[in-house]
Amino acid sequence: MNEPVHPAQLLFSEKHPLTSVFDMRFVVPDKQRLEIHVEAPAAFAGQDGERIHTGFATLLLDTAMGSCAIGELKKAQPIATVKLNVNHLFSPRVGEPLVCNTVYDGEENGIAYVSGNIRRVKDGRLVSTAIGTFMIGTATRSIREKTG
Repeated sequence: MNEPVHPAQLLFSEKHPLTSVFDMRFVVPDKQRLEIHVEAPAAFAGQDGERIHTGFATLLLDTAMGSCAIGELKKAQPIATVKLNVNHLFSPRVGEPLVCNTVYDGEENGIAYVSGNIRRVKDGRLVSTAIGTFMIGTATRSIREKTG
């Protein structure tokens, strides 16, 4: 049996700049969740050359959470990050397998709400947590129109 194809998998094909740098594997546990499995990339190593810079976790969470929101759209349309709050708890080492878990929390007035976290695969240690809001249909209306 084939795993379900999430719309984000189509967006992040092998030709996308992000997937040309990160080897991402998508898992769709259910309709409102998305997981992305990836190894901590050497390109994001901090000054010590061993630990990953927190910018990687922020980029991965923004991408995964936005992708989770895309999966809930009734029709294909652009989205944009309105706000992203990220807390970094731990810096993984280069090459460590990580899993980014996201949950679609709902939508109100054209704004999608998503939460997520990144954990090490080997022991489940929490790397980062986030909550975010994403504007749906950014090419059609301004945020001022959407929020009243």
